[in-house]
Amino acid sequence: MEEIFDIYTREGKYLGTKEKSICHGPNPGFYHKPALILIINDNKELLVQKRAACKKNHPIKWDIGCAGHIDAGETPVEGAVRETYEELGIHANEEDYEFICEFVFDSTWEIGETFLLRYNKKMGNIKLKEDEVSEVKWITFDKFKELLYSDDFVPFELEYRKLIIDKLGEILK
Repeated sequence: MEEIFDIYTREGKYLGTKEKSICHGPNPGFYHKPALILIINDNKELLVQKRAACKKNHPIKWDIGCAGHIDAGETPVEGAVRETYEELGIHANEEDYEFICEFVFDSTWEIGETFLLRYNKKMGNIKLKEDEVSEVKWITFDKFKELLYSDDFVPFELEYRKLIIDKLGEILK
């Protein structure tokens, strides 16, 4: 069964629901929401993931710690919790997520809900969903900035990259 997403105006007004294939079609005329999760540890390192080779969009590119669509009826933080568990096997509670920002991606018709998750367990506790993620690693903030602006990273809009760097800079002070 195809995933169903809540849909919105660009300003965030709820419009109803639509199938993923329609939301990802050319110029759907409405927006849907992904949860974007930045994961940091007490060493001020960020977790990055390499997308699986079988992914339709941006295979074998590095990405933020976790990201995925929010299903119809879910709150953004519920979607973040579910996606983190599905992709990485990380069990976290809603209160473990700190809302960072919302960003409108006009090129993909998405309103991204960005969260921060602090995670300090060993890498062995992370269980990758192999059809989503091929590899994860911890990197310093400086290495993250370098990777984020490279061709090896998922091509986020420049304004979003700057926003994330600014937000992380404040958090990691």
